[in-house]
Amino acid sequence: MPIITISRGTCSGGARLAEELHKRLGWKVLSQEDVSSAAAKAYRMTEQELFRGLYLPANFYERFTHRKTRYLLATQATVTELLDDGNGIYHGLAGQFLFADLCNAFKVRIVAPMEYRIETAMQRFGLKRDEARRHIRDADEYRSRWGRQIFHADITDADLYDLVINLEHVPINRAATMITEIMEGDDYRPTAQCVQEYRDFALERRIKAELFFNSPFTPDISHVEVRDSEVFLSGDKAFAVAESGLVDFVGKVRGVEKITTDHGTVGAVDIRLDPAFALSSRDTTARDVMLPPERYPHCQLSCTIREAIVALSASAVKLQDGYIMLPRYVLVLDDGDRLVGVVSRRELLKGLIPHLRDDRETEAHIKELIPFAASMPSELMIRWTSLFSRAAVEASKAPIQSVMVPIKGTVQVDDSLSTVISTMLYHGVDLVAVLEGEKVAGVVLMTNIFDIVAQFIMEYGQPIGSDGGMDDDDG
Repeated sequence: MPIITISRGTCSGGARLAEELHKRLGWKVLSQEDVSSAAAKAYRMTEQELFRGLYLPANFYERFTHRKTRYLLATQATVTELLDDGNGIYHGLAGQFLFADLCNAFKVRIVAPMEYRIETAMQRFGLKRDEARRHIRDADEYRSRWGRQIFHADITDADLYDLVINLEHVPINRAATMITEIMEGDDYRPTAQCVQEYRDFALERRIKAELFFNSPFTPDISHVEVRDSEVFLSGDKAFAVAESGLVDFVGKVRGVEKITTDHGTVGAVDIRLDPAFALSSRDTTARDVMLPPERYPHCQLSCTIREAIVALSASAVKLQDGYIMLPRYVLVLDDGDRLVGVVSRRELLKGLIPHLRDDRETEAHIKELIPFAASMPSELMIRWTSLFSRAAVEASKAPIQSVMVPIKGTVQVDDSLSTVISTMLYHGVDLVAVLEGEKVAGVVLMTNIFDIVAQFIMEYGQPIGSDGGMDDDDG
């Protein structure tokens, strides 16, 4: 029941080898396009988004977008869903990393001579010889950089593979025959332990992907592990608050039959915990519900307005309802990682407005284009047009200190959830910085707090004295 993964350079014959193996073994073949299409439908994203998440090398903003996590979960869950019996051939990107630790993964690397690759690129893309050579060189460099930055590995390292084939010496037909003989040998006959390992791997990835993409919970609220088909869920106090809902959600994932938490074991047909567990939110602290600093945009006091705009534009926060939210603020830290201020989108835009100038010609032009422009104050119109000018670009080089404002209200990591909510309401803010001493430990968003409260109200909002188990003393 092996999964054969095929890694290759650009135009090196990976698809041809996959088809030859299909003829001999009869196993399903999956390309990157097949997986991207299925994953996009299952996890509410576009194929382009998924492909870009994999193909674009990681950069400074990876920590804001969870691109690697999103790709890994979506691809692993989709491949194992499509290859339900564990037999298949995958010649998409990163197969050597996605299934590296599975006992049923057979990882192949193809190396082809440059002339072979040039001819292939010329035929496939209609390129001239020099164009084909340049295309291959650029694509290889891109893949190499991608492997180093995403997986911290050299994709040409032979130690990553079970078999490396040089097509200059071994033609594709012979390579397919050789791999088929290995697959049909005793070494790759499925054992009961290997079959179980694959099933556990597939179910665990399916659960994690559903929690990440399709659940109302934050991705890191629960640790998920599957052993011998039994699902184990665990976490900190934030997990305890949402435990009943989490167990209920996971219990509906296909293939889940038994779930164990610190409070016991339940079957998939009886997924309901004592409501008293949900009331543990009284002991929840800011530490339990905050986002760590790396999950929220921030910059140093020495950064410029432009750098803050880039950090904000490249960031994303996953909401409780599963959607991605673009944050409204950038935290400003000093060299000691102490919080010294915050900048909103509004302040950043104000920082781009250059000194007012007499620009009657521009104003007249705008009034011709915008029907309601005549009713706009001249000062506002000049400010608006100046955001799209060289002056705005120059203004973006100003230090962030020129636009940042003081933080309104902070809490400490051990402050209660009630203190966090009170701080937000008192100061009229939807973000509270969480400090550990003087250093920023994280941030709490109003969205997170509201989702926790809303979940509790919706789940346990029946009348006092009903089956919910709450009495007068429960408040």
